[in-house]
Amino acid sequence: MEEEEEVKFVKLQDGRRVAYREQGVTWPEVGRRSLLVIHGIASSRLASMPGVSEELLKELNVRLVAIDRPGYGESDKHPQQTYATFAKDIDELADLLELGEKIWLLGYSCGGAYCWGAAYYIPDRIAGIAMWAPVGNYWWKGISEADRSIVFGSTLNKYSRRDLSIVRRLPQWVLRFYARYVFLPTIGLKHVEASYCKLSPSDIRHLQNPIALESLVRDNIESAKQNYFGFGDDLYLMSHNWGFEITDVPKVYHGLLHIWNGDEDILVPLGLQECIKKLIPELVQLHPVVGEGHFSAFCFNEKIHRETLTTLFGVYGVTTKGVDCDEVVRNTRLPNLVGTKGVELPTLQQEKTRFSQTLDFQLSSL
Repeated sequence: MEEEEEVKFVKLQDGRRVAYREQGVTWPEVGRRSLLVIHGIASSRLASMPGVSEELLKELNVRLVAIDRPGYGESDKHPQQTYATFAKDIDELADLLELGEKIWLLGYSCGGAYCWGAAYYIPDRIAGIAMWAPVGNYWWKGISEADRSIVFGSTLNKYSRRDLSIVRRLPQWVLRFYARYVFLPTIGLKHVEASYCKLSPSDIRHLQNPIALESLVRDNIESAKQNYFGFGDDLYLMSHNWGFEITDVPKVYHGLLHIWNGDEDILVPLGLQECIKKLIPELVQLHPVVGEGHFSAFCFNEKIHRETLTTLFGVYGVTTKGVDCDEVVRNTRLPNLVGTKGVELPTLQQEKTRFSQTLDFQLSSL
């Protein structure tokens, strides 16, 4: 059993508390990149990048911040949550957690829906987005009936297909009630075992690893501390009108956007991402993960962890080639020294040179 971490909090302007955890490097490492992780349904901040090593994060100079979304874990609920309200939360959290003027997001499964929302509602705040098997809206107008029939009617497992067909007809208050009184009593190992019918053979094999299973069970138990309020909201939001069409996103967001999806995933099929890629090819970079499912592709998989981070941040932390030192310095928050007697502020060129020298030294020691 992992040692319990002290829960950290920040308070938003409306008084709600958001719980978070940090991994990797901390301020003031030069050139540090901050990545905000958005967890999936029935999950929490404990998931983060499941099984990511501290060594990898420090090698690539990454500060990882994972939060509990509203109504999950230790975070307060939002009584009227939408994808737009959560994008506003991200905007505020970026300042409170000192993530930088431009922030980087990683969304896993249902967390991907909130990344789509951030790209649409706060595009100027986002530097880049990575998504692992992100859920989508099968009823987006751009998805043809033929494609919807293939993805929703055959590649998606029949149990999820049944559940989505039901929840999209129900109001939000009913789904919150359903989450609290039907799903809440089954948290933990029962929740994992009940999900086996929705998982691919590769996922079931993955969960035979005691470490992977324990991690998933702990995360699910943690997620339910607010009586599964967030779970009910997720069911409603992902199956109803998102407030935007997927084809609207490239009209406002022009940053990096990478999607990874296991080709054996029957919980969130690769075919859904292929439909999205077909609709907005100029924005989406799609990375199929061969022979893997919804969990096996991303949990305790260092190859995908490294690939995700190096792809999202370019070749950052591996070589100085391709790193825009000016951009790094502009996005680095320096201590406020204005008005301090005897202190001469560094110029942009001096900071650029210092960054390059520091990174070269780090690389020479690898």
